[in-house]
Amino acid sequence: MSSRGRVGLLVNPTAGRGDGRAAGTRVLQTLRSLGHDVTDLSGPDLPHVSRTARERTAEFEALVVVGGDGLVHAGVEAVAGTGTPLGIVPAGTGNDIARGLDLTLGDPVAAAESVARALHAGSHRRVDAVRVEHAGGTGWFASILAAGVDALINERANAWRWPKGPARYTLAALRELAVVRGLPVRVTLDGVAHELDSLLVAVANTRCYGGGILMAPDADPTDGLLDVVVVDRLSPVAALQLFPRARRGRHLGLPEVSVHRARRVVLEPLDAEVRPRPYADGEPLGGAPVTCEVVPGALTVLA
Repeated sequence: MSSRGRVGLLVNPTAGRGDGRAAGTRVLQTLRSLGHDVTDLSGPDLPHVSRTARERTAEFEALVVVGGDGLVHAGVEAVAGTGTPLGIVPAGTGNDIARGLDLTLGDPVAAAESVARALHAGSHRRVDAVRVEHAGGTGWFASILAAGVDALINERANAWRWPKGPARYTLAALRELAVVRGLPVRVTLDGVAHELDSLLVAVANTRCYGGGILMAPDADPTDGLLDVVVVDRLSPVAALQLFPRARRGRHLGLPEVSVHRARRVVLEPLDAEVRPRPYADGEPLGGAPVTCEVVPGALTVLA
């Protein structure tokens, strides 16, 4: 049964070296041709767009996002737990949320048409999302929370303007891993606490981050569980050797790597001098401690 109604649209025209603009135009034209009343909620910057999406989502029958992980994260924050469907047109350079949800990559215009058809037909699926509490407040994420050296890598990559795309994350990783030190942390999994001296702790709802790094290759966003990947403290040389294996998802067999599954995860740094700011979906959160709780079926995705 087809569905016509009010649709909110978020577009990052600069995403994917300009692919976002073409895809956004195609989404707008296609949805309007199908009889939908489309309101463009795009704004001058990500904070503005995020705020507008949260404030106005209740006005719409669906929210469609055209861009990279930052804008998709804003969409997730706006609709998770509300039942409002989210249409994702991946048009960035990383696209890890879309990749983890098995959405089509590489052709934003075709993806835009696919989302329009799904919206018109009322076709969607429900996946898990993660409710997160941190020093800065509460929110949601869909892919992976980074809380160790991976968070430091993310922060450094965000600070650089060159190179574009996943290569920037790779270079930032090489820089941080070359000087890495242990990150003492208390990890509490469904009420059971473990004190660890770690390189990183990744709390994963989906498989990848950092432009396709398969940190949690077995993570399933429909199983009601989080995959918590722990990498023990490593020397810089060993950490640099682990990185290419992690990109291909071939690190899980290493003795320094363990995977745990839980519904609720609490991360508390134990060293006041080493407290990397956590990142979720590639976006910075407030400081630790951080509590992550999976909410089964909290995100409705047009597909």
